Amino acid sequence: MKVFINFKKGFQASSQTFKMIFMLFLINFFISLILGFPMLGTLKSSLGSSIAGEKMAKGFDYLWWQEFRDESQGLALTFRPSIINQGAILDNVEYLVEMRFFQLPLAVLILILIYIVIHTFLAGGLLAIFNQDEIKFTLKKFFGGAGQYFFRFLLLMAISWVFFLAIGFFLNKGFNSLISRIAAKSLTEIQPFYAGLLFKGVILFLLLFTHMVFDYARIKIVVEDSKNVLTSALKSFGFVAKHLGSTLGLYFILIGLSIVTAILYIALKSLIPQTNLAPVAIAFLIQQAFILAIIWLRCWLYSSQLELYRYLK
Repeated sequence: MKVFINFKKGFQASSQTFKMIFMLFLINFFISLILGFPMLGTLKSSLGSSIAGEKMAKGFDYLWWQEFRDESQGLALTFRPSIINQGAILDNVEYLVEMRFFQLPLAVLILILIYIVIHTFLAGGLLAIFNQDEIKFTLKKFFGGAGQYFFRFLLLMAISWVFFLAIGFFLNKGFNSLISRIAAKSLTEIQPFYAGLLFKGVILFLLLFTHMVFDYARIKIVVEDSKNVLTSALKSFGFVAKHLGSTLGLYFILIGLSIVTAILYIALKSLIPQTNLAPVAIAFLIQQAFILAIIWLRCWLYSSQLELYRYLK
């Protein structure tokens, strides 16, 4: 009952802030443009009006991509078959679970870090808006909150990454060793495959769990104006442990909604043959609608968690 009460309150709060959600969408869109234009120029100079370009318009040309990959540097190295359509979502999950981000070029890692820092800044504004008795979005309140909590949230982000990296590196190393032993004793690849799937699921759950805990640390800082970041992080672990069912239930309901949204997006986009300008434009609009929905769900999650924190405190 506690979960659904605050789930509903979070929905109501996030529904009152569509202007803020749309602003966050525009910020994300312009960041994507800044990153996308250099990639577009590289692809255009490589494909041009060649036969490879015609093949890529109909389907992925692996021979062209192999040559492009061998000649590419920096951001262009991230262009690969797995980022097409549903592959992009699955690829990001795989990189997160296996902590393969550090295999990316330095320039890409710097861009990812900048992106995370921007989102850390925006999180302060989000929570400042949802922490009002009467929720009302104003640019002054949003960016005032973003600036007020930025350095505390930045330090909190650094602490959280200690946990993320410990989970990612140490568990992956241990699980990979265990899978190798299972494979050595197994007569088929079925057992190692399912063992690997189970272990990756465990790692993903722990990463999401840690992310949830630090959400409550950010909420504690805003609601109580806590100055001690480390104490807030430790107490957020205690809060989650004390209310494990409620915090996990609320979090995974909204994560589940995000997964359903992603599945619907993939299914809808796969129905559109992107062979000329009109279907490509439609697919682009569907993609932007999906991103807007994901941003709204993230705001819904924050507002619901904040309501749950107040309810249980």
